[in-house]
Amino acid sequence: MSLVSLIKGLLPKNKNGHSSGERYSLVYDSYGVNFATDEASFHCLNKGEGGSSQLIQHVVLKMLEERHIAETLPNGFRLDSEQACLLDPEDADVLGLPPFFNNDFDVDIQGRTTKSSFTLQLFAKFEQQKYPVKRKGPILFFSEQTQYLMTPEQLNAVIAVEEHSSLTPDDHTELNNVLAVAKLQQAAKDGLKLDLKHFDKFDLVQPQQITVTANQQVDGSLELSPSFGDGSSSEDLQNRLAQLQGDGQVMRIKDRIVLLTDDKKQAVKEVLQNRTIPAHKVAEFIKTPSAFLDASILNLDLGFSLRVAGIGKMVHIPFGQDSDGSNGWFSTNTDSEPPERLVKLLECEEDVVSFEQSYQQAKGQNADSVVVADELIDIRDEQRVSETLAEVRENLANPSNDSDTPEVEDTLVRKEQVSLLLKDAEEHNQDIVNKVAQLDRAISFDRTNLARTPFPHQESGISWMMSLLKSAQLDNHDDMYRVQGALLADDMGLGKTYMTLVMLAEYLSMQQQSNKSEKPILIVAPLSLLENWEQEVEATFKNSPFRDIKVLQSSRDLKEFKVQGAERESMQLTTVMNDSHADHKSIRYALHVGADAATKRLDMDRRVVITTYQTLRDYQFSLCVIDWGIVIFDEAQNIKNPNTQATRAAKALKADFKLLATGTPVENSLSEFWCLMDTAQPGLLGDWGYFRERWIKPISSANEEEKAEVRLEVGNDLRNAAGQFMLRRTKEDELTGMPTKTIKTGIHKDLADNMAFAPELARNMTGGQLLGYNQIVEDYRKEKAKEQGGGHALTVLQQLRAVSLHPRLDEVFKQPPNNAKEAQRNLQESEKLRMLLDILSDIKNKQEKVIIFATTKKLQAVLKICLDKIYELNIHVINGDSKAIATKKDQLSRKGMITDFEAEEGFNVIIMSPVAAGVGLTVVGANHVVHLERHWNPAKEAQATDRVYRIGQKKPVFIHLPCLLHPEYDSFDVNLDKLLAKKTMLRDAVVTPEVVSEHELMSSMGL
Repeated sequence: MSLVSLIKGLLPKNKNGHSSGERYSLVYDSYGVNFATDEASFHCLNKGEGGSSQLIQHVVLKMLEERHIAETLPNGFRLDSEQACLLDPEDADVLGLPPFFNNDFDVDIQGRTTKSSFTLQLFAKFEQQKYPVKRKGPILFFSEQTQYLMTPEQLNAVIAVEEHSSLTPDDHTELNNVLAVAKLQQAAKDGLKLDLKHFDKFDLVQPQQITVTANQQVDGSLELSPSFGDGSSSEDLQNRLAQLQGDGQVMRIKDRIVLLTDDKKQAVKEVLQNRTIPAHKVAEFIKTPSAFLDASILNLDLGFSLRVAGIGKMVHIPFGQDSDGSNGWFSTNTDSEPPERLVKLLECEEDVVSFEQSYQQAKGQNADSVVVADELIDIRDEQRVSETLAEVRENLANPSNDSDTPEVEDTLVRKEQVSLLLKDAEEHNQDIVNKVAQLDRAISFDRTNLARTPFPHQESGISWMMSLLKSAQLDNHDDMYRVQGALLADDMGLGKTYMTLVMLAEYLSMQQQSNKSEKPILIVAPLSLLENWEQEVEATFKNSPFRDIKVLQSSRDLKEFKVQGAERESMQLTTVMNDSHADHKSIRYALHVGADAATKRLDMDRRVVITTYQTLRDYQFSLCVIDWGIVIFDEAQNIKNPNTQATRAAKALKADFKLLATGTPVENSLSEFWCLMDTAQPGLLGDWGYFRERWIKPISSANEEEKAEVRLEVGNDLRNAAGQFMLRRTKEDELTGMPTKTIKTGIHKDLADNMAFAPELARNMTGGQLLGYNQIVEDYRKEKAKEQGGGHALTVLQQLRAVSLHPRLDEVFKQPPNNAKEAQRNLQESEKLRMLLDILSDIKNKQEKVIIFATTKKLQAVLKICLDKIYELNIHVINGDSKAIATKKDQLSRKGMITDFEAEEGFNVIIMSPVAAGVGLTVVGANHVVHLERHWNPAKEAQATDRVYRIGQKKPVFIHLPCLLHPEYDSFDVNLDKLLAKKTMLRDAVVTPEVVSEHELMSSMGL
């Protein structure tokens, strides 16, 4: 008998006869690693049965699969090499992978990059010798006994050399040769220990995007040049452009070697072919650069650099509204101001953030100055800029402190706005507010075709939309200040999609009854919600009120309406709409639109077109020339930034009425709310300068003691200013159709109406947990007494958070329990997890379901293993980080897990990360939520709760907040709870709660 067999025989067996020492077999191939077992064992593991060692491997792999990092096989899992190299070392160890390789590499470079004989060979240094690199998937292979897992940068370097070596001699072009070296250099920058010989002297640059700089000529025209964002000056590029003639794709600029792939070279040619902008066209170019340049291959969102004639200084001027509300591209002052001038110009945090973005972009374009509030600020001295920004932040943090900076003469001169829509919407317009306040809100609508009966709050929401829509129809459409749109900002889960669809059906009916054109309807939404809109139409109506539904997306109907061979649209929108002497025949639209397109046209009456924000950006000219009936922006926070092409396109769309729908009208800053309302109803809140002065500055100038109260006052004032143009109902409004919600807490405090004091949800830490907590605090105090703890506080905070969950989380993760008794004993080492077990037992007695929210992945895995054994369940873990655009695979995977969870009769548990509770995730099968780890962002915690607390929930909802106490002073949990309580009082205001910062928590705990 082998030693391994002997050891396995000594290990305890579980009830199915599996040894706790059984593990997945690892099989490497060229592309990754397979974790294999027999199909019978795999079936048992999927049911939560198996040996403890293999079971913890299985849990980790299932969590990786849920995040689409691992792929399921009939008898195990597969992990691609790139993903294996990104694993956490502890996860890699649990999975049985070898340790990471930490030694140096060497490369043998032969020949010149301009020759086809150029070669590369990579060596790994090990035990004072060099070995040619041999790879099996993610593994650096020395022998059967000596293997190491590679880091991402090591793998990238090895693959770069492999790919170059596999090229034929004819493909050993200068571009491919230099590109291989560039990949090695990038790997070295990422942390690879590699000696690149003489190539270390050069900076190999592969531009990720091509932007544009503009040199103003004496006659007022602009001369355009491409920009690589690598710090190369316009003169440097000018002198080297000849290197790109013919097949040239490599530019040598001083100590830089720039590599241009085919698409990047095409972008450079695009600039060179449209190099001169005549003086009389400059204003049009600034308004809509994509009318002159192809936005599909050039990045026009980052802004331009403009050099003032005769001065010789590069000036970075960002797109969009600057701090005073104007788009002052051409500064009235050609002499730049010193950086210290920023102390007077940056008046709030939004100004600082905006400046920092422009500053970083300007440095990338080698600019000497940047425009702020129509003034040129000299940015050549980075230290002075940095020191001035620090002073600005200090002044904002302590507004009572007077700045010692001497006054600089204010040369601010406001310039005419040049944005597509806002040029006439510069003042706060009270007339329109008064007009809408008098509208009849009691408007009835036809219910005979509805498949679902609306709740009372949905009835009032539909009537609200209809009253504004009718006013918009009656107003003069040439009046900038007519009723144009509104913001539906109801909480998630109240039926915004349903209400919107009913309104759209009523609009078409209204048009038909008045013998008016039943114009097409446009719905813009994130990619993950396109199919949801189609499904909601089927669920809302007995018979669809629409001609048809077209999904304008590459994988669906886009090809049906795209003009053959069309690559871009080259006529600016404002000319099409407003310029009577425009040459309409010169317009080259990329989509079939208008009467000339006949039956191919996209804009058919009664048609619903559903598309994404990206498609709106890419086809904005075709979409903006269509006369839409209604435009819907779902998850409208996607157009919260006024500087993006998508936002500008949204504002330029022509429609009878625009409805913006979002449950989070403010995610980060109030400037987002201004942008949303400015899209829905221009002029309602004034221009950016007016808005900032009235609503942002009071918050930024308040001291810390006053800030929370001021935020609440400003939020309520802003909500009142939006008036009838915004409808926002929260779930606390006791709406019909909503279940009751009770938040149970064990902390003594002033409780809100929906909160209940539950003393069993607060317990003192004891035993090893208390000893561990005290030791962390004591060690920190000793270091602080020696004046060595200043930079250590954040680490201490994380340690206290971890020990508050479980004092031996790492050990339990690596050595999971073999049976229910061990599992219970492991969890009971933490008083917080003791509370969890009591909560779960109570829920089990009621035969109800629960979501446990936790952010720490090790805790999720430990809970899954232990609770499976204690309650004989097979618990799913949904842990995928939320993405900007979810894929169909994301939705189906999570939906399947939720379906399994809800289908189980009676008691069941699912574990989720709060950040995974993203768009479209509904779990009304559960009516209990345990926030085991509180999210530091109150909005995120509320969104997580909303997974169960929404229309469709049939049972009362209970939110459990277990809190771990310290016997002598306020614990980590108590301090976090206090800070979150202060933040959440803002839920009824437009201003959303701030995230609890690490600094606040450290200060609260005296760290």
